[in-house]
Amino acid sequence: MKRKLFLALFFCFIISFKIYSQEDKHPIDVYLDSCMEINPSTEGMVRCTDEAIKMWDNELNKFYKLLIKTLDGESVNILKSAQVEWIVFRDKEFANIENIYSRKEGTMYIPMQLFSRLEIIKARALQLQDYYELLTEN
Repeated sequence: MKRKLFLALFFCFIISFKIYSQEDKHPIDVYLDSCMEINPSTEGMVRCTDEAIKMWDNELNKFYKLLIKTLDGESVNILKSAQVEWIVFRDKEFANIENIYSRKEGTMYIPMQLFSRLEIIKARALQLQDYYELLTEN
């Protein structure tokens, strides 16, 4: 009896943890996870990651534009300058990622390389979102 009760509680814990963890995830991350579950092949992972990269890039641009509207003249110039420098960094980091992964053989490194690129864009998008939310909180 205790074993059945333990298993039931454990099962409820696992389900609630999975639901809670999905709620904590950004919708783009939830999309990526579910997309890869549908098609876990290399081609599927590449397609899913490419789509998620586009989604994160859109998110980045959305918060960049919102920040521009929120800031004053000099602050806008500082943000624009920082974004130009970030794009230079991004491009150099993408070249670095390409260089690192090109040394590896096997198709599994293709989605890994794309995921590394995704993480660069995602980090900047979330950073801009944090800035915007900080400036617009009540």
